[in-house]
Amino acid sequence: MTEQTDDADVIIIGGGPAGSALGTFLAKDGHRVIILEKDIHPRDHVGESLVPSTNIMFDKMGVLKKIDEVGFIPKPGTAWNSPRSALWKFIEVWLFEFPLENNPQPYTYNVERDVVDTILLRHAHESGAKVLQGVKVANVLFEDGRAVGVRAQVSDGWERDLRAKVVVDASGRRCLLATQLGMKKKDPNFNQFCVYTWFTGVKPPPERLRGFGLFYFLGLPKGWAWQFELRDDKWSMGVVLDKADFQRTGLDYGDFFDTMVRRNRNFAFAMQDAERIRPWWVEGDYSYKIDRFAGPGWLLIGDALRFVDPIFSSGVDVALYSGFYAYEAITESWRTGNETKAFAEFQDRVTVGVDIWYEMIDTFYSLQNLVSWFTIRKAWREKFVRALQGNPYIPETQQRSRILLDAMHESYERVTADPNNLLRPWSFDDILRKNVEWNPEEEAARFLPCPTCGGRVNLDLTREVLVCASCGAELPMMSKAERVKG
Repeated sequence: MTEQTDDADVIIIGGGPAGSALGTFLAKDGHRVIILEKDIHPRDHVGESLVPSTNIMFDKMGVLKKIDEVGFIPKPGTAWNSPRSALWKFIEVWLFEFPLENNPQPYTYNVERDVVDTILLRHAHESGAKVLQGVKVANVLFEDGRAVGVRAQVSDGWERDLRAKVVVDASGRRCLLATQLGMKKKDPNFNQFCVYTWFTGVKPPPERLRGFGLFYFLGLPKGWAWQFELRDDKWSMGVVLDKADFQRTGLDYGDFFDTMVRRNRNFAFAMQDAERIRPWWVEGDYSYKIDRFAGPGWLLIGDALRFVDPIFSSGVDVALYSGFYAYEAITESWRTGNETKAFAEFQDRVTVGVDIWYEMIDTFYSLQNLVSWFTIRKAWREKFVRALQGNPYIPETQQRSRILLDAMHESYERVTADPNNLLRPWSFDDILRKNVEWNPEEEAARFLPCPTCGGRVNLDLTREVLVCASCGAELPMMSKAERVKG
């Protein structure tokens, strides 16, 4: 018998930003790395807007200059508005208003992900990683409870087992290893659905907002839309909302998108002369949770460890930083010989950061108006801006974010407990119901949010009440006499 030898020190499943970052760091240190990517780059991918902290990681990888030379649209900030906002009136957040430590430039980017992902993967190859595209990993191989390699398949049916000291799953929302180990769980709070594509002829915002990530609130409890400027007069436009709300419309993707456009005055104005240039892209059932990010001989990074919702553009941030911290954990385990400790520290560090992103997203969906209120308050602005800058994995960012989130949770409780507070969902709808003719079918189509939990509300015509599908809260419909009296 002959002793089996490893084909690499580390095998990385997936060549997206997470896998490319980890492969780059390891290869630069002289370690043997194989990146297995099932697609051939460039490949389509949603997620064109980046947060400021990605600059730091691109710079650390040595790839920032390559990205800057492509000519991606610089992104200095983000902004959003309500359905009835005046034309081009936004709440504006300049993301570099407060200095970001080690940040090399005062802007990030709106990128075509197929292009930037290709740059990152090629950079990993140029750094010394062996990159194999068009190679799918069927499963991770285990011996005595430890990951020892993968079974790799090529499109013509050929397959081979590859061995390594450590296997890292960077397979994105495929979540290959978590699925194999039965660890992937659907997130109970989110069932989001996304329709997006590219257009030309979109009306640009005023010059001060050029390059900004623009977001339109749609008057839906878990709904919003985006507008990102890309190169060559291309614009990425998309809509996100609860999947059940899309299903109840009964519309096809195009008609549904057009209906959502009309729900926001600014969104409708921007799209007046727009022409779609790509097929519709659809994403659904993408929110999930995985409790373990590490085990004997294996780690999870990027979307393979968790994905919730893209509202704060956190995906690439999670990918790059989890890839970097995985690099630190792996090399520390080899240096000390204590893999268990190094991998546990990786788990703890990444968990805290990802949980902060999750809590920010959950708070936004609980009460969109509350996020706006904190943004414009001078006492809270710095903490809010810094939370949006990214990298919630360091103690300073975590402390600021925790203070902000605790205050937002306390305010949420006060707002929802006060029936006269105009920040509550339904506050203006209560006023409208007193002054206009009541049409139950039309009101049901408004997708009113629950005043208790912000969940989706259904119309029960038999009992003449609106009922929250999440918590069961009820709001009686007003009769005409009651509206007059009110």
